[in-house]
Amino acid sequence: MNLIRFLLRQNWKMLVFSTVCAVVSGMAGAALAALIGNEINGIAVSSRPAWLFVGLCAASLLTRAGSALSLMHLVQSVILKLRVDVSRRLLRTEYVKLEQLGKPALLAMLTNDVNAMINAFQVLPLTFGNAILLVVCLAYMAWLSPSVFAVVICLLVCGVGVYRYLERHPLRAMAELREHMDVLYKNFRSLIEGSRELNLNAQRGTLFVERVIAPGAVDNKRLFISTMRGYVAADGVGTLMFYVGFGTLLFAVPGALNSDPAVRSQFIVVLLFLIGPISQLMAALPVLRTAELSLARLEQLDGELAAGNMPASPVDPFANGGELHLELRNVCHQYAQAGGGSRFRLGPVNLSFRKGEIVFLAGGNGSGKTTLAMLLLGFYMPDTGQIRLNGTSVDTSNCARYRSYFSAIFSDFHLFEQLLATEGGDANARAAHYLEKLGMAGKVRVEDGKFSTIELSSGQRKRLALVSSYIEDRPIYLFDEWAADQDPVFKRIFYTELLPELKARGKIVIAITHDDSYFSYADRVIKIEDGRLQLMESRSEHPVT
Repeated sequence: MNLIRFLLRQNWKMLVFSTVCAVVSGMAGAALAALIGNEINGIAVSSRPAWLFVGLCAASLLTRAGSALSLMHLVQSVILKLRVDVSRRLLRTEYVKLEQLGKPALLAMLTNDVNAMINAFQVLPLTFGNAILLVVCLAYMAWLSPSVFAVVICLLVCGVGVYRYLERHPLRAMAELREHMDVLYKNFRSLIEGSRELNLNAQRGTLFVERVIAPGAVDNKRLFISTMRGYVAADGVGTLMFYVGFGTLLFAVPGALNSDPAVRSQFIVVLLFLIGPISQLMAALPVLRTAELSLARLEQLDGELAAGNMPASPVDPFANGGELHLELRNVCHQYAQAGGGSRFRLGPVNLSFRKGEIVFLAGGNGSGKTTLAMLLLGFYMPDTGQIRLNGTSVDTSNCARYRSYFSAIFSDFHLFEQLLATEGGDANARAAHYLEKLGMAGKVRVEDGKFSTIELSSGQRKRLALVSSYIEDRPIYLFDEWAADQDPVFKRIFYTELLPELKARGKIVIAITHDDSYFSYADRVIKIEDGRLQLMESRSEHPVT
């Protein structure tokens, strides 16, 4: 029912049309069963029963196809909307919230849960049609003989009750199986991302498979078999109850109700007619139950994503027509360190950046450089203090607009094959220019708005990321250890040509770096130690405390 309510919220008109077609198809099917039963009992309902039979078959076939096709269009539209909406919601969610949810849970949602919904939607047209047919045939039986129908409905209620009772255990196992999928995806992600390390040490790889992958897979197998075993038992009981209904109509009803043999035979014909639809309904139940659990998980995560949703600013609150100016005033941020240790504190930070300035951030591992970068980019919000751009404070209401002023390349960057630029041909020309300047023109071309290949070394991929960043042409650039894995030639080009070029274009350039031999190319070099800042070298008058 949750799936039906979900579809109603998406397009109730299409669902109503599909329902009407399914009802007509069910009525035609029930009329077919009645016609066959009457012919068996020698009851003439028409002077030309063959033509009536053909007409009912055609009506049943056409309306059933209409119901299935309309429902198919509906569910495919819903699947499309589901995929796009989840992707958009992820992008609108604060980075901190995504960190809390974790990549395995998000990956399971985008793959396992969406696929479960797709599988359910694929069987839903047939299931929906069979359910309508069952209801129409039950109505026909009630019209034939209310007393015999009462016996059938009592048996049906008992069967459904027993089925629901037997279904409790597999439903619990199914819910546990879904929760276990997050762990399984986490392990598979580690296997893929750590494949080089595991291939380098065969013993370590074997241990990872035996101690991590295999136990998780064994649990998955156990839970799946437990789920399906329960449904097999429930299906067996359902089939048994169906045959009990046959036996009751054949042996118990005649003596107890003194029913008309012709009516009983028609009941039996209808039940025989329903064997296929009921079997298909029961086979579809595990798929639909899995989809309901996935839908609940999607709606739960959707609510969690909505809680961290970034409202979009209709106007740019930072566009004041003045000179670009970014400042941090008494900014502090703290968080619990990995392993449950003491809390790390960055700050208080007082910094000022102006148009056409190059600032280097230096410091050891764990000193707070990345935390400061995440604050500057608006991924973390200060616990105390303010971040101001062009005199306007940054908060949750304008954070998305604030981030549009930045282009960044992270140390663990992701390189997109597509340029994803809106400028079209001009973007392609500029990309070709930077490819030439970075020595990549002989290896990579820009074709149809994307790089011809990204299967390159780490240093070369970083150069392509720099090309994409340049194409964005944002007012503020942040580079996190960009030159760390570049050879001396391109390291020199980066510091002596590319950064000064950005400076000349009026950009604010912030670079996290350890290349002290190039510190002279910065207007300021700021060192971070244990979350505190100190000025190492300055060619400007901007204060740092």
